[in-house]
Amino acid sequence: MIILDLEWNRGYDKKPLNEILQIGAVRVETLGGPIVDVFDACIRPTVHKKFDPGAKKLPSLGAFKASRTRFPAAAEAFRAWCAGDRAFGGWGGGDVEALNENCKYWGLPAFEAEAFFDLQRAFAHAVGADRQIALWRAVEYCGVPDVFDYHNAVNDAMYTAVLGAWLTQDDLDWRPEPAPSRGRRAALKLSQLAFPRQPRQKVGPCQTPEEVLDGRAGRTSSCPLCGQREGIARWHFAVPEEGMPQRFYAVFTCPEHGRFLCRMTLARRPDGLWMGRRTVLQAAPEPLREYAQALDGGVHVCRGKGRRRRRGPRRPAGSER
Repeated sequence: MIILDLEWNRGYDKKPLNEILQIGAVRVETLGGPIVDVFDACIRPTVHKKFDPGAKKLPSLGAFKASRTRFPAAAEAFRAWCAGDRAFGGWGGGDVEALNENCKYWGLPAFEAEAFFDLQRAFAHAVGADRQIALWRAVEYCGVPDVFDYHNAVNDAMYTAVLGAWLTQDDLDWRPEPAPSRGRRAALKLSQLAFPRQPRQKVGPCQTPEEVLDGRAGRTSSCPLCGQREGIARWHFAVPEEGMPQRFYAVFTCPEHGRFLCRMTLARRPDGLWMGRRTVLQAAPEPLREYAQALDGGVHVCRGKGRRRRRGPRRPAGSER
């Protein structure tokens, strides 16, 4: 089995491609077994002129810029290294699809995966969690020494492979039960509590649209009833025929009052900077219709500062953080 991880740079220009900057992979003969081979390719960025905020924080960004290897050469080297192995695994889904999107952009044949195992989903099932667990949290939970930086593709692939020892075939085969088919509006289960019309909160100015969406001010909203601040994990948007989307939608949850719908509207100023206006919407037919269209479109996963590897000694259990 090939345990795969990628690092990429999102683009909001006229080239809608998540440009891969690093392919990292390890080979294991059995899940949880020893790592028998490692693949690591740093790729020189050539598609997008700017890096998104998450890519700017990657610990190996300097190596990507200095690399002389372009994606076609890295992809073919990885294909040869796989040596016909078509069983892939990763922490979360989507890496094989992103790899094939880049292959299509460069006119290369796709990677054919006979099986893909989402080890993040399997791990959540193994520990009885009702939500996805970040890689660093899973490493910490299992007591695996976090001696390597995260957000490096080969390091994350190694961590994922080690965590495979905690999984069974039942965990890998598990799928969440589909929600009852009652339509998009019913599935939202938004709070029906009345609240005053919410003002539009300014976010920015920022250099790029993703900085508006990923920044703390952009991905944090407040309950319209109690003011409790809650985080936003992802924005959904309808894919426009041309240009970039202007309206993004998300749902956040207040522990006391339930789920609320949030909208971010982006606009570019004459000086080239981007501004956002974020507001909480009532569960009215028109916003729900727009949100349903956004759910059928694209998704922007927020990328915050993340977690850096510990540089000092661990605190004793029970000490204050």
